[in-house]
Amino acid sequence: MKALFFDFDGTLTDINQREIEVIHDTVNHFGIPVSKNRVKQLCVQLPSYTDVFKETGLELTGEAVKYWTAVFVKRYPLSMLRKGVEPTLKALSKISTLICVTSRETRAEVIKELKFLYIHELFNHIVTRDVAAKHFGLNSLPFFPYHKQRKRLYQCALAIAKSSPEDTVVIGDMGKELVPAQELGITTVGLVTYESRKEELQQASDFVISSINQLPKTLLEL
Repeated sequence: MKALFFDFDGTLTDINQREIEVIHDTVNHFGIPVSKNRVKQLCVQLPSYTDVFKETGLELTGEAVKYWTAVFVKRYPLSMLRKGVEPTLKALSKISTLICVTSRETRAEVIKELKFLYIHELFNHIVTRDVAAKHFGLNSLPFFPYHKQRKRLYQCALAIAKSSPEDTVVIGDMGKELVPAQELGITTVGLVTYESRKEELQQASDFVISSINQLPKTLLEL
């Protein structure tokens, strides 16, 4: 494969505790009294954070998304690199172009976290919403609608990598971030991090793995 696009949060890093803390902070900030244990329970049971917010009763308005994402960025020390990520990236970087593709707002915030995790030098490029907006000549690329935003990110990454959908693979941990890649004709690999997301991942993935260590073997099968 000429290019490999890696999702960041949840795929390269374990963000379970970070996600719980941030969602709990956000819903309570907007006046919905939900316990941290309840948020933790919902994160395990539901397929995505948007479902968790919906279950708590918080509508993800522009103001809510802005607060939520700002708090998420500040809590980066809670993220932990998944086992096997660093050696896997090192091995794959020798044969493919590696691009971190994430729905985060700015490239700067992602670089800061990748440096914190000591893996920033393993990526050839980083594609975030501000990078894609500049590529397409837009003032900004909103987080929602999510599907449209994610597809734009992949289109931008394809252009930067100078690759085609046929020689590109996307690796992610949520079905909704892989479906836009599928629609572009890109091969998708789903990483199961929550059992509740497995069914959705299976529908959106050409291959499903339970550990990032399985990725090299999966790519060989291609």
